[in-house]
Amino acid sequence: MIFFQKIKFFFVFVVGMLVVTMSSSWAFAADKVPQEKVYLDMVYKNMLDVKNAHYDILLTAQTPMGGLNVTMNGEGQMNPLLYKTDAVFLFRDGKGKETTTTLQQYFEQNKDKMVIYSLSNNKWIKQTMPVSYYGDKNLSADEKIKMELLMMQMVKTVTLTRETPSYKYMEVTLDSMKISDSIDELVKQNKDADKTMLSMAASLRLGLLAAGDIKYNVKIDKTTQRIQVVDMDLANPIRKAASLFIDMSHPKNAAEMEEFLTNSTLTMQVTYSQYNKVDPIEIPQMVRDTATEVKPKVISPKLPKIQKTAVAVSSKE
Repeated sequence: MIFFQKIKFFFVFVVGMLVVTMSSSWAFAADKVPQEKVYLDMVYKNMLDVKNAHYDILLTAQTPMGGLNVTMNGEGQMNPLLYKTDAVFLFRDGKGKETTTTLQQYFEQNKDKMVIYSLSNNKWIKQTMPVSYYGDKNLSADEKIKMELLMMQMVKTVTLTRETPSYKYMEVTLDSMKISDSIDELVKQNKDADKTMLSMAASLRLGLLAAGDIKYNVKIDKTTQRIQVVDMDLANPIRKAASLFIDMSHPKNAAEMEEFLTNSTLTMQVTYSQYNKVDPIEIPQMVRDTATEVKPKVISPKLPKIQKTAVAVSSKE
């Protein structure tokens, strides 16, 4: 089960990287970079004016042991930094039996702490984690420049793949080594990081380096110059990262795990809408009062045990 826990943690990281990428500005010198990067820079700078938005996430996995569809919808706001998310997990085993579970979460940043409230098994759980980026304050000019330069270094290439009268479609490649270095720098700056956080960060860095450069596609509304859809094929990066952990741990069923990874697919799509039209988000007082505080960990719904049933893997259309 440790193997699958590591994969789940990597899923959370990818989503987190998307959030960071969508909410940050990239600085590009027009005389030194391709036109596509200049345009994307303008789009992300435009998105800095976004105060809140709605998002829908669809995560789809097909494996030899069954399939999993995760649908998430929620709202996010920048000041104060607060997210509300509702998720539905639909698991289908090798015999076609379906099981559905739900998960509700609130994310709230308070200065250098991120507080997460999760409704799991009819009980609210509270987790508090230290963070380095103060999302609930306005960045100074120097801080903005530093962040822009950091994000610029992470971008390897931007390619225009298609264009219509209404939309631009672009493929963005992030440098996994630069992202890994940034994680290391953030951990060094975080004096409150405990052994668990340090271990998680180290696993992330290893996974990133093994996964290689991260690619995703964006659909941009040319009228508003804002991102509308983000698409990612996560199968190959996660396959590479998980293979590294298998090689390091030498489990008895390594061959079975490798076969599982080879014959599995995983895609994620994030759709943004209702820019600057979302009502202020509030965490109900009942949630704050009844939540039991636990140590930070990945919260996931209880799914049925995976059965070893060989099924055909669905191909992507």
